[in-house]
Amino acid sequence: MARRTKTKALLLLLAFTLIWIVVLAPAAVMTRLLPANAPLVLQGITGTVWSGVAAQAALAESGQVLVQGRLAWRVRPLSLLRLSPCVELTFVDSGLPAAPQGTVAGTACVTAGGDLTLRDVTFDLPAAYFLRSADLRLGGEISGLLTTLTWQAGSLTALHGQGLWSNAGILSDALNLTLQTLPFSFRRDSDDSIIVQLDNGDLLAQQRDTPLHVALQSTVTLDGSFHTRAELTVQSQTADSVIELLDVVAEPQGAGLYTLELRSQP
Repeated sequence: MARRTKTKALLLLLAFTLIWIVVLAPAAVMTRLLPANAPLVLQGITGTVWSGVAAQAALAESGQVLVQGRLAWRVRPLSLLRLSPCVELTFVDSGLPAAPQGTVAGTACVTAGGDLTLRDVTFDLPAAYFLRSADLRLGGEISGLLTTLTWQAGSLTALHGQGLWSNAGILSDALNLTLQTLPFSFRRDSDDSIIVQLDNGDLLAQQRDTPLHVALQSTVTLDGSFHTRAELTVQSQTADSVIELLDVVAEPQGAGLYTLELRSQP
């Protein structure tokens, strides 16, 4: 009887400890759970582990801040009973100069084995985030839905999503190319790479001012390297300046079709 009483007392103590950690522990505890070399930096943390806010959350790579803004989270209670805690996340970026703020929101779950899954993640970000160059700029907004992403034992095992590049534009000192709306999809290619496909062919009849039919496929590795192949077909309304540029940077195939291939530098 005494042994059973001790066991019940220990279980009760453990239950209260878990409740304190999840519900009452200050959110600042989250920073202690991150590895020393984690690319995510959290500052200005308020709330609890259960529901909190980081006024400044920054994702950095090689000392360079890639994105930063406000991060809020809330634990889903029932997920704890399944021993696969899930957290609802909302991120609002600080914004680039002369660009609207971007948002990312979705659910992240971690299994007992350490596998990470993201589900139903919506994103709406300035296109300028995806190319930061002094010579070339992207205009418009990129939005969509990441249906699922699974990360197991350091490898990407599942990825699928789709979206739209709205008010799409490619800008430079010598170029102002407006492409209106470009639909795209992305999926896993291998443990360390993804495939992005983009084709605006189905929208050309609705967007009569679009200067090019763009069909593109790009393979992007997780270390940032890429291989992109595009087929560009001029339309009746394509400006002469755009055709002259294509004659220089792309390979003419006849009948108004050009191919363009780009690879990142090793």
